[in-house]
Amino acid sequence: MQNTLSALEKLLPEAIKLFKERYFLLQTILENGPVGRRGLASMLNFSERTIRKEVDILLQQGLVEIFHLGIVITEEGEKLLDTLYLPLQTLEEFSQLEKEVSKLLDLKQAVIVKGNVDIHEEVKNKLGRACASVLSSVLKDDYTVAITGGTTIFKMIESMPKQHVHYKNLMIIPARGSVGKKVEFQANTVAVELAKKLGAGYELLTIPDNLSNQSISLIKSEPQIQKILQKIAKTDIIIFGIGGAKKMANRRKEPQEVLEILTEKKAVAEAFRHYFDAKGKVVYASQSIGVAPHIAMTIPIRIAIAGGASKANAILATRALLKNSYLILDEAAAREIVKKSDKSLGL
Repeated sequence: MQNTLSALEKLLPEAIKLFKERYFLLQTILENGPVGRRGLASMLNFSERTIRKEVDILLQQGLVEIFHLGIVITEEGEKLLDTLYLPLQTLEEFSQLEKEVSKLLDLKQAVIVKGNVDIHEEVKNKLGRACASVLSSVLKDDYTVAITGGTTIFKMIESMPKQHVHYKNLMIIPARGSVGKKVEFQANTVAVELAKKLGAGYELLTIPDNLSNQSISLIKSEPQIQKILQKIAKTDIIIFGIGGAKKMANRRKEPQEVLEILTEKKAVAEAFRHYFDAKGKVVYASQSIGVAPHIAMTIPIRIAIAGGASKANAILATRALLKNSYLILDEAAAREIVKKSDKSLGL
């Protein structure tokens, strides 16, 4: 696809330019709708005349609707954005950077979006759409998908249009119990919302993720929990986030003694309630019910999401977990990974 798009850009640069402009116009309507023509002109730095002309074309194609409150995207428009996301990324001049990151981390594919989550929170929307696009490209009948919680993964669900393709016997399950105060970001909630978007079935792991070790051991022996854990271990796809060690430890309200261990052992990354140092060694593992790193590494299709320059160390620390996986990240994280890798090689 990349060679074809590059050839088209050389032959028809004006057509590719128009494609990008219309894509970003449609995306801006998705993110801000209902929105007026004047607002769109200001956001995209286009004349109102140009916006009026382009919106009329999108309207004729059934991609937007116009109400008294403003312009909104249709379901067909959302579906089109999802379909064209990866081709657009190829045209956004990230292909070389994606190759570099893929090679450094031994990935199946890196997908890079513009921006830096550390500075602009809305970049999470782009990460979410990219993740939704990758997921759509690998889904098949009879698959089971495990998913963790978190704000970025929640954004993926929000940005994903309802699928018009029906997948036979598709099942969505949470990769762990609940964690955090905001129920909308918890794995159970995210699993249900993803199942709705995909028209899939789902099962829930309706237990907290931060119980005592003794309680967790007892609950794991329950037949219903055993059944779900076995399904998780045999899942086809897992979607998960990568966090900074200190931030995740504080969010989970880990005990003071655990915080001291993480500081002493210089933990930089967290995934699946396991904390890693810069060399990728697990320096502390919280007892939890759900996927552990060693189980995740056996799952055929892994899709990881991480954004922000501050996540570079965490991504590098979890490179064993990321091997042969899909990684969705922002430009800031990608460039910081390359920079740190060059320094470690003495370049």
